[in-house]
Amino acid sequence: MLKSGDVTIPEVTDEDLKKINKFTLKALSKEDVFVFKISACDNGLDDRNFEPFNLSALKDLKKLYVGKTVIKDHARKADNQIARVFETELLEDPTKTTGAGEVFTTLQLKAYMLRTKSNEDLIAEIEAGIKREVSTGCRAKHAYCSICGTDNTKTYCPHYHGREYDTKDGKKTCYFTLDGAKEAYEVSLVAVPAQPRAGTTKSYKEEIAGDPEEKSEDQTGIEKTPDENPAKISEKALGLKERDLDAFIYAQKHKYLGEESPESMEE
Repeated sequence: MLKSGDVTIPEVTDEDLKKINKFTLKALSKEDVFVFKISACDNGLDDRNFEPFNLSALKDLKKLYVGKTVIKDHARKADNQIARVFETELLEDPTKTTGAGEVFTTLQLKAYMLRTKSNEDLIAEIEAGIKREVSTGCRAKHAYCSICGTDNTKTYCPHYHGREYDTKDGKKTCYFTLDGAKEAYEVSLVAVPAQPRAGTTKSYKEEIAGDPEEKSEDQTGIEKTPDENPAKISEKALGLKERDLDAFIYAQKHKYLGEESPESMEE
């Protein structure tokens, strides 16, 4: 799941250099490094994947992202590492409140890369604003459904991202609040992210707790055998929800463009 992040370029300070050199094997100078800031993610509810972070998740990610690598296109290979996060900060906007009643907060990361011959073109593209979208990879502690409150890291509820449901308080759109974070993996430069301001790839899939026979077909929409293990059911359920979300976004795009959805989509 991707959300767009924004990149800006600050001056390298002496304090930056002290923090950077904690991660190096030899001391670097200001002339050796290129530093950039990343507005990585926020707690706004206007998330195109219908999976907003809450403040608890941002606080966890603030700690977890220090020292993490920056790569391109989420290709997790050693040769694809281009930079490293050396500082994180939570920026509050007291004039804004999220739909969940929290102060609007953005997680900002500072990263450095070496000024080398091989990095010249990439640095130039970042400075020119060509490469500025990012997404971040992490794993959430909880994913609470806005319709029924189920924690979808433990068991899958029958609700789907972006769909409207009738509730006692009227029609509501389903989204999963990502509460807390277990791990932060990497930050990636990408071409097409998804959150309006700051971007994140999130993983909260875990094995379904308890006996797999307790998970009914009504909850997952997946036919299973008594011998099928919870992890396998979990993989299927996640795939089903992801396909459903893809279909919803595709259908909405055609709707906004004034086009009719293809028959296969309607089915």
